[in-house]
Amino acid sequence: MQNFYCFLKLSLKKRKTNPVFLILLIVFPAVLNAQSYIREGKGDYKKVLYTWDGNYLRQGKGEYKPVLYTYDGKYIRQGKGAYKTVLATWDGKYLRQGKGDYKPVVATWDGQYIRQGKGDYKPVLYTFDGKYIRQGKGNYKTVLYTLTGEIPLAVLIFIVL
Repeated sequence: MQNFYCFLKLSLKKRKTNPVFLILLIVFPAVLNAQSYIREGKGDYKKVLYTWDGNYLRQGKGEYKPVLYTYDGKYIRQGKGAYKTVLATWDGKYLRQGKGDYKPVVATWDGQYIRQGKGDYKPVLYTFDGKYIRQGKGNYKTVLYTLTGEIPLAVLIFIVL
């Protein structure tokens, strides 16, 4: 690593290149390929069940695995593509079955709990604390999934249901 920094200093002196440009050149490709993972059970080294790459939820680990769902911010679609069948609609609080804002509510998100049906007082199915999805209500319940990276909440709720 020290050799890399020496090379970087020498190249900056010789070519008078802007250091911000070089940093962006090094960091930008890593950001483009950023993937998030959903793992079974508790732990960052458990088996990867799903990969999220920004638009698609894939089965297993990797960007070339089969696409299960596409999410565009409002609709969860089956398979890969913007014109596939809509399975669920997300409005930020309610996950609805099918396409439309007046379809039946499958789950409610109240900020910590995923609840069955429509309403903040319905039975709690899962607890989500930002990293772990737990079965039932409470931070000491059994961990079903571990998240590594950023994954949209609608996709998480759809998976666990």
